[in-house]
Amino acid sequence: MIRIIFIVSILSLVFEGCSILPEKKSVFSEEDTLFEQGKRYYLSSLNFDLDQTKTDIAISKFNQFIKKYPDSSKIKEAYRILNNLLKKIEKKNYCIANSYFLMNRYQASLIYFKDLINDFPESCFKEKIMYKICVSQYKLSKKKDFVRSYNEYMKNFPYSYNAKKLKILYKKLK
Repeated sequence: MIRIIFIVSILSLVFEGCSILPEKKSVFSEEDTLFEQGKRYYLSSLNFDLDQTKTDIAISKFNQFIKKYPDSSKIKEAYRILNNLLKKIEKKNYCIANSYFLMNRYQASLIYFKDLINDFPESCFKEKIMYKICVSQYKLSKKKDFVRSYNEYMKNFPYSYNAKKLKILYKKLK
């Protein structure tokens, strides 16, 4: 039995490079392959609070797929998955900015919150972000920036709970 296994392994090594054996053709098209690569990275991406390397790769793969195959039958699923991936990045960035804010590192939080608003203008955290931008500017004594941000906040969220808090800060500046 061992002899047979040995002979089979020798023969497979000999014929591995030969063109006598038929070539295996991929059953997946380039479109399917790109989609499945993106999906594989999506499924293996970690929680939002951990390393997002696989999430970034998945986003890149799905962006390539959408650009290259806009009429694909899988385009709706690609957009849905891409949206989920972007929400994960958005949540991670919000948590980073908020961590700086909670540690009273207002300059760092201000940078992250502003980047977050620029990257995700329709963020589900928009009200909280704009509020914390105002507070950070107030704490950093950036009066002009605070007033500008305050007016923008009041234009968008005049009846929120945080609007009352910001009015108090605004009155303290006057």
